[in-house]
Amino acid sequence: MGSQACVPCHAAKYRSFMQTPMAQSSGRAGTSGSFERFDRTEFRDSRNAFVYSVSRDQQGYYFEFRRQGAKQPIQGRRRLEYFVGSGAVARSYLMSIDGFLYEAPVTYYSASESWNSAPGYADYDYPYLTRPIQSGCLRCHASSIQPIPGTQNAYASPPFREGGVACERCHGPGGDHIRTGKQMINPAKLGATERDSICEQCHLAGEVRVPKSGRDEDTFRAGDPLADYITVFVRSGSESQMKVTSHAENLAQSTCKKASGDRLWCGTCHNPHEVPGVREKAGFFRAKCLSCHNTSSCGAPQALRQASGDNCISCHMPRNPPTDVDHVVFTDHSIRRRPTTIAASPSINADLVPFRAGQVSERDLGLAYATLALREQNAAYRERAFRLLQNTAAQGTQDTQVLAYLAEFYRDRKDDAHALPLYERVWRTDQTQFAVPAALGAYQMQRGNFEEAVRFWDRALAMNPALILVRLNMAAALIRTRHPDQAEAVLRKALDFNPSFQAARDLLSRITK
Repeated sequence: MGSQACVPCHAAKYRSFMQTPMAQSSGRAGTSGSFERFDRTEFRDSRNAFVYSVSRDQQGYYFEFRRQGAKQPIQGRRRLEYFVGSGAVARSYLMSIDGFLYEAPVTYYSASESWNSAPGYADYDYPYLTRPIQSGCLRCHASSIQPIPGTQNAYASPPFREGGVACERCHGPGGDHIRTGKQMINPAKLGATERDSICEQCHLAGEVRVPKSGRDEDTFRAGDPLADYITVFVRSGSESQMKVTSHAENLAQSTCKKASGDRLWCGTCHNPHEVPGVREKAGFFRAKCLSCHNTSSCGAPQALRQASGDNCISCHMPRNPPTDVDHVVFTDHSIRRRPTTIAASPSINADLVPFRAGQVSERDLGLAYATLALREQNAAYRERAFRLLQNTAAQGTQDTQVLAYLAEFYRDRKDDAHALPLYERVWRTDQTQFAVPAALGAYQMQRGNFEEAVRFWDRALAMNPALILVRLNMAAALIRTRHPDQAEAVLRKALDFNPSFQAARDLLSRITK
């Protein structure tokens, strides 16, 4: 129904909530009281290769990039269409290219009041413009997202009907409530599992989240157990390091949570409908601590307590840098008794285990290892994933996600006799995975079936047009079939997505000589 439908009866609560970071976590660029400085502020990437600047004019908001002093100067300008992030800590931006959304390589960081590389972009020495915004990226920052089925990152316009976290995300669909007065969901009155699931849909990261077979995480509704939709895996063997969305994991490690059990949850300390002001914050959370503890429990020297203003969280929940985002700090919810150094990383090859104890299928565990194997280029995880997915396939599964990963692993082993039939089997039943037609096009190219290769690559690019290696191979096939004009268009589009793509530049120069 949208949050506006709640206003006639809950106007005061709506106004209060709309001032919270959750309510302001996404929107169209230039809305929601933009506080960033768009004054052509410049910064260089970490490798000093490109200069970036951010600006605005009467038409909108933009970022520019340029490389000077090289044989082939590169520069460009892209429009910033939407923002993600409330700005309490940072705000990132999204670009829309033909209805497909990509993350911009620039982010505004509130603490330093400056622009810098977006999270995860510092290692690139070129403008990385091809990170697709999948539905999982928007699920926690926006409400009623509108992805276009059969694509990786195309959306209707606008891509979400409501910026930020809407009322129905936590209270369930409101249609019956408005029509008949049926009670809405009150998270505090749910069982512990269902209650905590509402917060954990966004605040439980794990190492990897694997959707259950036949379930779509986007269909999760308040009141359901999150475990019915996904399995969240963590690495065993040590405490997890702090991440932006790791609050549930950190809280589970705390002595407070272990002693209190289900009595302690996010709502014990947080009112989701309002945030205490800067001056009230220390006293607000101190009162929460004193609902369980007493002042004699604090062993800190009196001078330290006075210096901190009896601010419990300054010592026990300090703001530390997370491991997945540079330039920011977040509150450590592990509620440590004494300040400690950041926990050591778990072994990179540690076993993956579900966040909460319970049975886990070979299918889910195999997909978890497969996801991390490809994300981290982890050979040990690749082997574990391969064996688990082999076992799952041997049991006669029709799960196309399992079969597509397994096909990729066979292909990496140069075992085309197993890989190709699996790719073909997946494609016959599920034409939504762009990696499958991309691979089938490569097989057709190897066989000299250039027109058939182009047909498959057309399908892959329809799902994600930013596959620049697919574009390079497609251009080569088009040249072979005597379509140089089409090849030129494909290469120019590849350079729109990656102006530093030298192989595309070289092939384009051969065509246009």
